[in-house]
Amino acid sequence: MNIAGVVILYHPDMEHLSANIQTYVSGLKQLYVYDNSENKTPGIEEALTKINPSIQYKFYNTNEGIAKRLNQAMDHAALNQYDYLLTMDQDSSFKVGDFEKYKTLIQSSTYNNVAQFGVNCQPDFTQPKEQSEEALTLITSGSILNLSLTKNIGPFNEALFIDFVDAEFSYRVIQNGYLNLMFSNIVLNHSLGTLVEGRSLGNFKKSMRIIHTPIRVYYIVRNGLYLYFKAKGLTPTMKKDVIRCIKIIKNDLIYNPQLFSVYKNVFTGIYAFIINRMGKK
Repeated sequence: MNIAGVVILYHPDMEHLSANIQTYVSGLKQLYVYDNSENKTPGIEEALTKINPSIQYKFYNTNEGIAKRLNQAMDHAALNQYDYLLTMDQDSSFKVGDFEKYKTLIQSSTYNNVAQFGVNCQPDFTQPKEQSEEALTLITSGSILNLSLTKNIGPFNEALFIDFVDAEFSYRVIQNGYLNLMFSNIVLNHSLGTLVEGRSLGNFKKSMRIIHTPIRVYYIVRNGLYLYFKAKGLTPTMKKDVIRCIKIIKNDLIYNPQLFSVYKNVFTGIYAFIINRMGKK
């Protein structure tokens, strides 16, 4: 399988990053490591070279968002005549043997119009099945892009900067007549946010809740509103999915320890949408 990969960094923990990369790098012909951090981690290039000499590291000295780096990776991979591109977050990894199994499943797939393959990042909510299934959206991490088809879909939307970048791209995959195909039996180790303990307002029982940084709340609100009201061609199902994604901030509104900053970013995100202020905050 003629496949390259990209992992996008933001102030990485080198120990965890190294362990994560080692779960998939041997299955790639090339790995691009694009660093969005404002400051370079000391010794990072040497550490990456020790992991695998195929790694190409690029430090940008600024955070220009995930969409721009994904577009650069797609362009670089296509220029170097790779057929597929694996996209990974720095905190994501595969279980032993799963990446090779993933590639085998792609190669044996009977579909010929899959622009984006993906895996199961929420096994608690998505029951693993042996049979692949079409998906409305796939998250960026763990996805494999079919570069011969994604060129017809267009680039990732850089105006979104971070949140909803993957969802918006997945919607366009479908709008252009292609498929997002998920292998739910391949489970990705992936963090969707920070866990805090919170008490239910209904039954008063404590449980773990996913929360986000206040700046992520800003992007979720602004970009969600942008997609719902301004994105072209979204079906009712897609719009319903956008609402579902916006609702993930409900725990932030109650349990986030930075409540003032959270609410400030909610209103700032709404205002940014109203005046059409996109890109980086």
